[in-house]
Amino acid sequence: MKKKYLNIGLSIAVVATMTACTKYDALVAPDDFQVTTEKTTYKVGDSVIFNFNTGPNQITFYSGEMGKRYENRERTMMAGNPKLVFQTSMQQGLLANPDSLQLLVSTNLRGYDSANIVNATWTNITSRNTKWPTTLATTYVTSDSISLADFNDASSVHIAFRVKNNKYATSAQRKWNVQNLNLTNFLPDGTNSFLFNNFANTGWVQASLKNNSTPGFMAWNVGEGGFSSSNNSVNSHGITIRSAYPITFDPGTATNVDENDDWLITSPVDLKTVRRDVGVTIKNDINGAFNGFTYVYNNEPGIYAKYLYFFRTPGVYNVTFVAGNYNNDKQHQVVKHLQLTITP
Repeated sequence: MKKKYLNIGLSIAVVATMTACTKYDALVAPDDFQVTTEKTTYKVGDSVIFNFNTGPNQITFYSGEMGKRYENRERTMMAGNPKLVFQTSMQQGLLANPDSLQLLVSTNLRGYDSANIVNATWTNITSRNTKWPTTLATTYVTSDSISLADFNDASSVHIAFRVKNNKYATSAQRKWNVQNLNLTNFLPDGTNSFLFNNFANTGWVQASLKNNSTPGFMAWNVGEGGFSSSNNSVNSHGITIRSAYPITFDPGTATNVDENDDWLITSPVDLKTVRRDVGVTIKNDINGAFNGFTYVYNNEPGIYAKYLYFFRTPGVYNVTFVAGNYNNDKQHQVVKHLQLTITP
């Protein structure tokens, strides 16, 4: 009896294996997939109907607009014109005193301790910004859009704000605030990629090179290398670590305070970094009819609907469809291109 059950079990296993192999072998490339339109030239606002002759498992659509171009789907690096913008405020102290906030860039910083900072090569680009605060106020001044294209050859750069406050017998040192730093790589094709666009992805750290042991000393209110707001609520100076803008250097209101040399430094960034262009998956199932969809080229605001998109300007667009059949073991794809002209 046991032997009989065993034979039945083996038979079931063989049948299951044969079925699986048949299904695997039956997966074919959608080579017959075709996309057609009624014509190749349309006006802005016209509805373009893309017709499909078959229904593969998945269809991904690249519109041809900025950020959605098939030819850029694997592009992750390209030298453009990286531009830096930030906001600063200057508070406390006498305007006549020569306390300063400097802007610098390094291509070879190896660490955030004082020795590495001193040994790194820094380019002072303070003069590239003509919009520093000129009055003591709690309001912020937005900088120029500062080009860093001359640093594109570096594998990475660090951007730093450096406080140099002097000692005054009868006045307090300058208090500085920094916020909303954005670094964007503007590419020749008109697209752009954010490199730093919020507090978290900029990765701020601080380092003090002078007057860092004086009681009551105030540093930039972020952590040092090895510190983070997730593991420590205060940095080594006992200052609460910020997790959002603004960032502050506050020397306190005391007079006769020793001079300060304090650095606020970003994490490293490759200025050539770009985001991959992406397509939109318009079909992602094995079953179900899918014969086409409508795409409206429009340079004015409108109402979004399923599979309805807007182009910002007329022009010539290289539209791409990637059709694929997939299972757990393998995949087959075919790519189809169309060129459409959109007139005003």
